[in-house]
Amino acid sequence: MGTKRSRADVQNNDHVHPDRKKARTHKHKPKKPIDIDSLSAIKKRARAIERLLSRDTSNIPANKQNELERELAAHKQRIEDAENKKFRSHMIGKYHMVRFFERKKAIRVAKKIEKKLAQATDPDEISQLKIDLHKAQVDIDYCIYYPFLEPYQSLYAKPAAGEKDDETEETKDAAAKYLNVERPPMWALIEKTREEGKEALLALQNRQPEGDESASGKKKSKSGKVKGKRDANGDDSDGGFFEE
Repeated sequence: MGTKRSRADVQNNDHVHPDRKKARTHKHKPKKPIDIDSLSAIKKRARAIERLLSRDTSNIPANKQNELERELAAHKQRIEDAENKKFRSHMIGKYHMVRFFERKKAIRVAKKIEKKLAQATDPDEISQLKIDLHKAQVDIDYCIYYPFLEPYQSLYAKPAAGEKDDETEETKDAAAKYLNVERPPMWALIEKTREEGKEALLALQNRQPEGDESASGKKKSKSGKVKGKRDANGDDSDGGFFEE
């Protein structure tokens, strides 16, 4: 017959070593469920279906084969949409700074012309100022609505070495300097599209580039990074452009 433990022995057993107590109470964290909506999972599933359909499909029922083909088409569309979204974000960021500063410059020019127009009395001068104001307004829309997915062509040439790029009151012909530069081909298209309204401008801003310059047709470097075309100034730096 076993001996009965004393009360002191029972109390002493409550003082368990901290490490042992922790080990006993440790619980394993459950594994995170696989995200079936992630792009990598979709690509993996699409490759599996392609491999399956590339083999002998004589033992696959016709209805099952049709389901697999429809599923594959849906996955490919989702992959293309995701890649286009990524490419769009890249292109918006790439030309952020040049678009932002050129828009600010165009707004300053437009404000100066509006101020002159409000003070002008000569009919010929008023007529010329209206033409200049129209150019400046198209310049603003050019910076905003130039297609996001196409390499941006700068409106204004960079200043020569030693030349200040400012528009102080001391610079008498600052507005004329920017109004008289040659405009890129896209400028005329944006000028024409303005007449159709904002929805048409937004459609132009988000249009797919000609020649399949989209995510599915973009060039990549060996490291897998997107390689964009250089703009008119040879600027291939990245930025971060916010959408209008």
